[in-house]
Amino acid sequence: MAEKKLVAILVRHGSTTLNEDNKFRARMDPPLDEKGETQAESAAEAVKNLGEKITKVYSSPLHRAVQTAETVAEYIGASVELTRGLISWDLGFLSGKDRDEFDDILNFYIDNPTLKVPEGESLDDVEQRVFDFFNERLKSGELAVYCTHNSNIVIVENIITGNGDNRPESSETSVDPGGILGVYVDDEGKFSSEVLFGKEKEATFVS
Repeated sequence: MAEKKLVAILVRHGSTTLNEDNKFRARMDPPLDEKGETQAESAAEAVKNLGEKITKVYSSPLHRAVQTAETVAEYIGASVELTRGLISWDLGFLSGKDRDEFDDILNFYIDNPTLKVPEGESLDDVEQRVFDFFNERLKSGELAVYCTHNSNIVIVENIITGNGDNRPESSETSVDPGGILGVYVDDEGKFSSEVLFGKEKEATFVS
């Protein structure tokens, strides 16, 4: 069996009031709620317990991700760098809308990835941004923590599996708020992922 090496630690930010209200977060910028702060603390402790030498935490510039990143960085003695490569999918007019009520509209833009969500961006746009960011970072040889959003984690899963139809496959996973996904590469250059902490959930596009 090929040996595998941990090359990235993806932390989903903790929850906000919009998570609890079942709203699309997208580029809205609420802070962590009390539950989210606890989730960030638990994620930080879990990262520390991995026992890996980590000096850098990269974060989406949105408040909920930055709060999570700063908590993790404090636990492991690392610095935080903000990057738009980790920012969430801009869902434009869908931002703040009820996820169940507007699910059909979101699915239309998932099935038509070249079309921009009004006032937002296309799925192709965000996938290219995330691909460009991780394509560069995963080749750097530096193990780092990346605090980001659910849709970004799903896109990384698509990249790893080579899934080109934009729809998350049954073999792909994401994590609940505060969860951690590890990305590995083996000595044959093949990437894989594994839930390192928190509850595994079905990979679906929600920001």
